[in-house]
Amino acid sequence: MAVDVFRRRGDGSVVVTLDADALEVLRSTAAEVAAIVAEPPNQEVGDRLFPRAYLDPTEEQAEQELRDLTHSDLVQARLTALEAVTDDLDVREVGRRGRVEIVLAPGQEQLWLMALNDARLVFGTLLGVSQDDQADYKPTDPRYEYGVVYRFLSALQQELVELLLGEMPPGADEEF
Repeated sequence: MAVDVFRRRGDGSVVVTLDADALEVLRSTAAEVAAIVAEPPNQEVGDRLFPRAYLDPTEEQAEQELRDLTHSDLVQARLTALEAVTDDLDVREVGRRGRVEIVLAPGQEQLWLMALNDARLVFGTLLGVSQDDQADYKPTDPRYEYGVVYRFLSALQQELVELLLGEMPPGADEEF
């Protein structure tokens, strides 16, 4: 699903171009995901957003100590990214062609990427999406609307990642 939402301008800034419907979907999604990040509805969503550092069950004390030290910072980082996206979307008016152009501040694309990733994690977990499942539900399925949003978020995330990766200098990935 090609969406053509993100592009890099000559001055280096990233421009986000959305129609009114996509803008509203992203705005409501960011608000919904922020509420879920602040208070996950179940253990599965919480574990997906905040995975365990220690998989060994004998390390429960170390896991709890790490969570005590880092959990609030992780929640705040996710909420900051979602708030940044919401702020970008809230101050925009739809133009004559029914589209909105948002010029992201330097580094803002990283916050968008984080917010898109978190939204996909939440929706994918709630839908029970696996790597093999594309959340392609029939319109009569109660999961249909979330599936459409999940696929849209996936396409946006892929497009933004490809934009950012396409700008990496040759061999940059060898450092990792």
